[in-house]
Amino acid sequence: MIITISRETGSGGHTVGRLLAEKLGYDFYDKEIVASVAGRMGIDGKLILENGENMSDQDYIDMKSGFVPHCRKLEVPYEEIREAQEKVIRSIAEKGNCVIVGRGADYILRERRDAFHVFIHADMEHRVRRVQRHEGVTDQTERIQRELEQKDRSRATYHRYFTQKEWGKVENYTLSLDSGTFTKTQCAELIIKAVEMKRIRMENGGVG
Repeated sequence: MIITISRETGSGGHTVGRLLAEKLGYDFYDKEIVASVAGRMGIDGKLILENGENMSDQDYIDMKSGFVPHCRKLEVPYEEIREAQEKVIRSIAEKGNCVIVGRGADYILRERRDAFHVFIHADMEHRVRRVQRHEGVTDQTERIQRELEQKDRSRATYHRYFTQKEWGKVENYTLSLDSGTFTKTQCAELIIKAVEMKRIRMENGGVG
């Protein structure tokens, strides 16, 4: 089974994905995809990591108007980055059991019956606290909240342009989980149970 993890910034989606892969014995892909894309394009992987699933509102407007904007830090058309990522993700999926975090994998693999798409989210309070713990601070709440909102907005803009779907809408995913309600371990365990139920249904002739 191929499990894709989409996530709000600060929701712990990366950690959930890694836990999930460890529990299932699956390969885990996140920055590995970035490294592969960067290698194909001869670009610094850190820049792809920052811009490979994000887009500014102005770039979105330009693209809808017929312009072909370049990622401002890379001077490479967004379309080239997207195409490279798609090739890498499809190649990974062909290998079988894996967990893929972000990079539009949910949309790229939308037609595969053996794909299970998860969206991890949490309310802003939980997300801010998670970032504070990560940064080792107890204040700067307003600054962190602004950064989370900006990152979510640019991720949603990128997703909307390349998929024509709204990022985070529950109908676009197999399962949506609130990591503010469940621990990361509980999220991983719930996904495992849901994946197994889908597997059984597929084996019994149900729709994927």
